[in-house]
Amino acid sequence: MKDWIAIDFETANSRRHSICAVGIVFVKDGIVSDKFYSLINPEEDFDNYNIAIHGITPEDVVEAQTFDVVYQEIKNEIEGQLLVAHYLPFDGYALKDNLARYNILPTENQLLCTHQLSKRLLPGHASYTLKSLCHYFRLDLGKHHNALEDALACAQLFIKLIKDYDLTDFDAIFSQTRIKPGQLSSSTFHTSFVQGRKLDLSNFEINNNANKEDPLYGKYIVFTGKLVIPRDEAGKLVAVRGGIPQNGVNRQTNLIVTGDFDNVMIKGEKSSKLAKAEKMINEGSELEIISEEEFMKMVW
Repeated sequence: MKDWIAIDFETANSRRHSICAVGIVFVKDGIVSDKFYSLINPEEDFDNYNIAIHGITPEDVVEAQTFDVVYQEIKNEIEGQLLVAHYLPFDGYALKDNLARYNILPTENQLLCTHQLSKRLLPGHASYTLKSLCHYFRLDLGKHHNALEDALACAQLFIKLIKDYDLTDFDAIFSQTRIKPGQLSSSTFHTSFVQGRKLDLSNFEINNNANKEDPLYGKYIVFTGKLVIPRDEAGKLVAVRGGIPQNGVNRQTNLIVTGDFDNVMIKGEKSSKLAKAEKMINEGSELEIISEEEFMKMVW
C-alpha cells in the first residue's frame, strides 16, 4: 500500500454535486510526492452555512473552471489509482454525482475511507473526525476545511494507519477490519464497506454521558431506505450522542431517517417501516420523518 491518492472536496451548498474546491495529494512509495488544488465554479448558489465552514464565496469562483474541465486535467493522473478520502460517503458521492452531472466517463478506481478504517482500528475512540484523529496521532491539520489541507491531513492519517497497523495491502486491511474497498468505474459505484453479519442496531452501547442538549439525546431512531452513510455508522453516530438506534418502528420511535428522501416521497416507493411510521403519525404519534441530509446536519 505505497502508491495512492488522497482527495477532498468542499461544496457550495447541501447538494453533493455543488463542488467548489478540490484538493488532491499524490503519495508514491509511501511519501507525499505531489499536490493539486483548484477552486471550481459549481454553477450553483452558495449557502451561508457552507461559506461559514470553508470560507469560499461566489466571488472566489466566478472565473474558476467547472468540474468537467478540472476533471479532464487530472484524469490521466488518477487513472487506476486507489483514491482515499476521510468520510467517503460524502467525497465519494460528490465525485460520483458530478461525473453523472456532466456525463463524464469515470476512470477506474478503488476507494478507501480513513474515517471507516479508523473506526475499525480504534474502537471506542471518542471521535473519528479528521480534526480529532489528527490531534490523537499528532498530525498537522493545517487550515481545516481547506480542500488541499484536508486532503494532506487525510494522506498523513492513512500513512500513519498503514505504518502502525501494518496495512500492507487490501488483504491485510480486510484481515484487521473486514473492510472491502469501494469501486468507481463506468458501470458501477459503491463505497468501501464492512463485510460481516446482519447488522443489529440494538447492540450498540448507548453513551449515557453524552450532552443532554444534543438533538439526538434520548431519542429512539430508525433508519430506512437507501442511505449514503453505512447503516452501522449511522447507528453509532446516534448511540455516541446518547440516542437509541432501533431495528424497527414502534411506539417508542421518535425519528425515522429516510435515505433517498425526495425520490421516495415523490414516487411513493415507501418501505414497510415508512408506511408504518406514516400510519402512526396519522393516528396521533409525534414520530417525525426526516431525510438523511437533515440527519447528517444534526450530527456533523
